[in-house]
This record gives sequence, C-alpha cells and structure tokens, in this order.
Amino acid sequence: MKNSETKNSDTFQKQFEKFHMLLIGSKMAKHSTIILMLFSLILIFFSEKSILIITALLIGFTVLGVYILKFLQLGNINQKPNSKGTLSSSISKFKTYLDNRKKFEILYLSIWTLSLIPFLASYFGSSVKAIIAAVLFIVTFSILGLLGFKKAGKDVQALEAQIQN
Repeated sequence: MKNSETKNSDTFQKQFEKFHMLLIGSKMAKHSTIILMLFSLILIFFSEKSILIITALLIGFTVLGVYILKFLQLGNINQKPNSKGTLSSSISKFKTYLDNRKKFEILYLSIWTLSLIPFLASYFGSSVKAIIAAVLFIVTFSILGLLGFKKAGKDVQALEAQIQN
C-alpha cells in the first residue's frame, strides 16, 4: 500500500511539473509582449517627431496592451494545485485559456506589426520594403506561433489523459 501511495505521489509531482512548465511558457508570452510594447515606445522616441509614425506606434502599443489584459491573464487558473482534482480543474481552465489565445494572438501581433510599417518605411526609405519586412515577420511568427500552440495542445491533452488514468 505504501509503495502505491509513493507511486501516486511521484506521478502527481510529474504531472504538476509538466503543468507548471506550460504556465511558465504562458508567462513568457506575456513578458515577450511587454518587451514588444517597450520596443514600440523606444521606436516612438526615435521617430523624429513624425505624427504618422508616432500615431501608428501608439496604436500598436495599445493593441498589445489590450491583448495582455484580455488574453494573457492567468488569474483564474490555480497555479499550485495540491490534488489530482484541482490539477485537473486547472488544466481544463488552461486549455480554455490556450484556445482563447490561439484565436486572437496572430491578429493582435499582426496589427502591432502593421503599426511598424510607417517607421520601417522611414528607416528603409521605401514603403515596399517596409511592407515586405512586415509581411515576412507576420508569416514567420504566425508559423512559429501555430507550432507552439500545437505542441502546447498536445502537452495539455497528454496531461489530461494521464490524470484520467
């Protein structure tokens, strides 16, 4: 009986650690978005006082702020579950959180990237080069984001299956 309790404790600990790593990944997404916001502020400082560039960058900054407040909050997810039931509940909430984020992440980051076009156009001296750079950025990070969500989804499904067994 004692061996069974130890095994269950080890299994729960491994499940908790995997869940904790998923939470860390989500917190890193929030921190990365804050860095992008700071990047926008730095570009505003170096924008040579062009009202078009400043306005576009402020729009991008605001869009990222809304994204953080609306989709990157982990507040209702129990981050330190202490039983199999609370871990299961937390994983279910995290799955919902991921689904909501997945729907809108590319949209918000694309709007932010498009807000960079006036600055990039002044930097490159060409609107065409700025648009190409923005589109390449959007495509690259869309693909990477989708791959990340796919992996996180698989990890969540694996955790759910482990808990049900």
